[in-house]
Amino acid sequence: MRKKWTILLIPGPSGEVHDVTFSARLIMVALIALTAVALATAMYCAKSIRSWKENNIGAISRLESDVAKRERELGEIRTEYSKLLELEEKLRAIAGLKPREIAGAGVVGKGGQGGPEPDEELPSDTAELLAEEPPFAVSTMSADDFLEALIATQDSFSGILQAFEREQRRLASVPSITPIASHDTWVSSGFAYRIDPIDGKRRFHEGLDLVAPRRTPIIAPADGVVTFSGWRGGLGRTIEISHGYGYRTIYGHNEKLAKRTGDHVKRGDLIAFLGSTGRSTGPHLHYEIHLSGKLVNPSRYLIE
Repeated sequence: MRKKWTILLIPGPSGEVHDVTFSARLIMVALIALTAVALATAMYCAKSIRSWKENNIGAISRLESDVAKRERELGEIRTEYSKLLELEEKLRAIAGLKPREIAGAGVVGKGGQGGPEPDEELPSDTAELLAEEPPFAVSTMSADDFLEALIATQDSFSGILQAFEREQRRLASVPSITPIASHDTWVSSGFAYRIDPIDGKRRFHEGLDLVAPRRTPIIAPADGVVTFSGWRGGLGRTIEISHGYGYRTIYGHNEKLAKRTGDHVKRGDLIAFLGSTGRSTGPHLHYEIHLSGKLVNPSRYLIE
């Protein structure tokens, strides 16, 4: 005999009692059906959750990739902006404008080097000349600061252009181009203290050593008059030019001189050929700029 289950329904004191009878098999089928529905629901929920997670992980990954790309692009923009600031500083110096409290940084390498005789005195204002500010640092700027800096730079270039238009004659006397007529040129020793390449002692280097192939043409970076052309101690064959407005330039270690004392030169005129005469370890040009009797850093005047 099969088991049966009876449920009594009692509505109240005056109501009629009802009973519902279920067989054990029916109850078992109902439980199995409920279990199947519960399992199906759980599987559907699990699948939905997994799909949601996968979609969100993909979206997060895409966002992270996009952010990384934007950071790389911003880094490239900051690098180019640093170069623009260096150019701005040089142009302001050439135009006779005060710097915007920013300073460039030269690149020091190795190659042909040299300079005056070791017993020559160091400039009295060496400490002042070496008080250089660090290289441009724009990587720490916020987005708002960066935008303000770009606007300020645009205004600065407008001021530079106006200065150029006002002072064309004076600017013709400012040494504003690289004195070596070659793109195959690089700085082997900067305007700073260094280890002397000849005797190994530490002393101040009063100019830039610009390396290029032997006999590369040396050109005048501005209009002027040759005030010296000949042999000058450790600098070997040397040319010196007075440009007016307080500017004077010196070119040492030349292989051959193309101008004589008293010659007038224009910007871009040939004045010598690069060599390694005098106190030198290899072909290069020792280049100095003096302004109002004081040495200045030539790298601030080299417009590439």
